[in-house]
Amino acid sequence: MNRFADKLLYILVALAVAVLLAYSYVWVQIETRMTRVYDVPLIDVSVSDDPAVLAEGERQAWIHGCFWCHGNQLQGKPYFINGARGVKAVAPNLTYKARDNSPAEMARAIRHGIKADGTSLQPAMPSFAFYNMSDEQTGALISYIRSVPVVDGPEGEFTLWPIGKIRTLQGIVPPNLADLIDHTAARTPSEYESGSIEHGRYLAESVCTECHSDNGNLRVPGTPDLAIARAYNKEQFVRLIRTGVALGEREIDYHMVEVAEYRYIYFTDEEVDALFKYFHRPLN
Repeated sequence: MNRFADKLLYILVALAVAVLLAYSYVWVQIETRMTRVYDVPLIDVSVSDDPAVLAEGERQAWIHGCFWCHGNQLQGKPYFINGARGVKAVAPNLTYKARDNSPAEMARAIRHGIKADGTSLQPAMPSFAFYNMSDEQTGALISYIRSVPVVDGPEGEFTLWPIGKIRTLQGIVPPNLADLIDHTAARTPSEYESGSIEHGRYLAESVCTECHSDNGNLRVPGTPDLAIARAYNKEQFVRLIRTGVALGEREIDYHMVEVAEYRYIYFTDEEVDALFKYFHRPLN
């Protein structure tokens, strides 16, 4: 009996050591990844206190979801807490960030997903879409954020619990945001005739791809390929953008109604028309 107990003890100890070594490997891999410093230069953008610039910056903040994720005063708020995935994400207080970071540092964070210290932002930030924002709109957005009064709120947090670390190595939880961006790729041209196909392309790639992206595994579950927009006529498309109501009065479960009512109401009619033209452009 004692011999059996000894063998069982040895087996249990060996298993415990194996589990500890395996998790230590996972922990080292994730910590190495999350503390990686990226060599991406700062972005020089112009900021202004001109009322017209601030108004456009606020409009861009609505369209790009800054209030959606960071709170109605940009004060920061819990964004994603999922025990099954082992992830906790808290969007930071942007009224703090606007004063702790230079405009160039903020521009790099928005478009490249890289913090002032050179490490990556959490993957919930859709910089892979915002990479395509123009210097003018990026500058207006930052100008507006810098004008918002400071309010109390969280600094921001991205925590991977043990299961989250394992799922990250498995590719289930997205890796560093900065790893999903080609930081030297040509960006979507921001010189276009207002209301044109090129204007629509700019909007689609700097706004719509936030949820409909095929970049890595960041597509929001349930969102279709943007090519589906070709099935809509003009009236149906305008209703989709303005109300989130899909063809056939379908109930769609990927927040399009909320996005339309909360964010896309700030699209101008000309911008909606440009998007329609882009989605219905000749494909040959």
